[in-house]
Amino acid sequence: MPSAVAANGALISNEEQACGAEVEGQAKGRAMSMVCEECCEQESKYRCPGCGFRTCGVKCVKSHKERTKCDGKRKRTEFVNINDYNDNWLISDYNLLEETLRLADSAKRLRAPFTSGVRNEVPPQVKALQKQAKARSTTLLLLAHGMTKRAVNTSYFDKRNKRIFWRVEWVFEGTDVRLVDSRVDENSTLESVLAKHLAHDAENVTVRYLLRSFRWKPLHELVLLLPKEPCSAAEKEYFELTLGNPLKDQLADKSIVEYPTIHVLLPGSLGNFASAKISKAVPPKVLVPDEIVGDRIQDPQELEGVPFKEEDFEEGEYLEDGEIIS
Repeated sequence: MPSAVAANGALISNEEQACGAEVEGQAKGRAMSMVCEECCEQESKYRCPGCGFRTCGVKCVKSHKERTKCDGKRKRTEFVNINDYNDNWLISDYNLLEETLRLADSAKRLRAPFTSGVRNEVPPQVKALQKQAKARSTTLLLLAHGMTKRAVNTSYFDKRNKRIFWRVEWVFEGTDVRLVDSRVDENSTLESVLAKHLAHDAENVTVRYLLRSFRWKPLHELVLLLPKEPCSAAEKEYFELTLGNPLKDQLADKSIVEYPTIHVLLPGSLGNFASAKISKAVPPKVLVPDEIVGDRIQDPQELEGVPFKEEDFEEGEYLEDGEIIS
């Protein structure tokens, strides 16, 4: 290639000419790459994540997808050279793994009801709790694995003391306060448990302020309602509870889902419960001293019509247990 002459009359070598041509080609390539590849008129503003196609606007994007049948989604599993791997690719791979884990867990949940895997088996401690509740005339209904109430239920049966400790949730109507007692002895009265939440020296100042209207009322005037389970959502039914009876007696002949949820209402303010059917509470039984024999309660009807026979024992005779009458 002959040497060229510059504008100032200087000679340009062949190497300089080749370098200039390369630089000019790169500049022209950059200019062409910035042009919309769909209309070839406007400057490109967007790059398709799926195929890298450059477009200038929404119209060209839609036209590109219709013409090439491109879905516009990046190929998340395609090979990426290590030199091109950056933080964006790292985040994309992390999100892909998270999504895969979520879909796998979702598939296990869907498959669980149709299999007899470990996830469907009731733990022994929960079976014991359900059995002991049934012995106390309480039907304990359990939810499926993964449900929130099933996961947070802390009720259990204490084998050593042979007592049930219930998780009790208190819902104070008219407020946004929901308090939870994770371990309530079945022999405790609702009055003793509720009094701790409504005490004037309660630790949580915010809750104490929100429940000020409940604290100002005597405990015996508050209305306690236990939902009837199972029950139609359109026709709600509730049992009225008493403060003086133990929790064990309050739950007798009733069904509960996982743990008892007790609604606390102010006197004369039923609100949303006005249209609900409410079964009145049974007053606690008052024991008559004559009905107490030893360590058990004696029904007066059991004492009627029982014949007694008198026998005389002489000195030196033996009783059935081997005791000698002197």
